[in-house]
Amino acid sequence: MRNRSDRMGDEIRRILAELVQRKLNDPRINESVSITGVDLSRDLSNARVYYSVYGDEEAQKDAKAAFEKAKGYLRTELASRLRSRKVPRLVFIEDKSFREGEAIDQLLRRIKEQEVGHESDSGSGEPTA
Repeated sequence: MRNRSDRMGDEIRRILAELVQRKLNDPRINESVSITGVDLSRDLSNARVYYSVYGDEEAQKDAKAAFEKAKGYLRTELASRLRSRKVPRLVFIEDKSFREGEAIDQLLRRIKEQEVGHESDSGSGEPTA
């Protein structure tokens, strides 16, 4: 059975994802930003909100600034939608796992291309006399 902070964290993630996609009118946060997870402290006073940005370094900086600016609004909206007396303080953290996964995929593709290149360089694969 999941504990209360896990259940509440899931609910906060769902609400914030909806707010970001439907209510937040900041062009720096658009369809290229998604809420990937929420870690809630045991006492429910702090929530680390993880988000992914699909874009370049400037898009990452823009999203970070937009979340900092919208923090109060999002917390107020969260308070009106959560079934809890306590609304956690929101801390937004970029989730870089997607970006790191893409980098690993690129490295693996490059290695495979090099292996294929080496095989074709050696010709038929039989030793020459």
